[in-house]
Amino acid sequence: MKYYAKLISIDENVEEEVIFAFGEYNICCFIDYSPVPLRVGNIYLVELGLWFNDDMQVETSKDKHFFIKRERNTFQHIINGYLFEDKLVLSNLIFEDELFYDFSYFEKDFITIKPDRITVSIIEQ
Repeated sequence: MKYYAKLISIDENVEEEVIFAFGEYNICCFIDYSPVPLRVGNIYLVELGLWFNDDMQVETSKDKHFFIKRERNTFQHIINGYLFEDKLVLSNLIFEDELFYDFSYFEKDFITIKPDRITVSIIEQ
């Protein structure tokens, strides 16, 4: 899915590590692609993705709240949301991936996933 997001910070040591603001969520992302130089404070059209080192692990969640939590100072996150078709819905954010079809038995339920990265690609306008 494509979103407009404000660039909050760029890591001084890892140039691919950025934090973008998506409404209520500030998310640490790994830059997959950027055709333009980035400046903190600017708003960019971006596309979000999920990346897993191994197979995606999905668990049903008793927690009926939407959230994204970063694991320590890594790119890994814990995401809790509502699964609908090939989409994981988190109030104002939607992660879309064909891999979610493999977990259709969780459809219309809250699930928790742990991607190793949330990737971001900057779209040139």
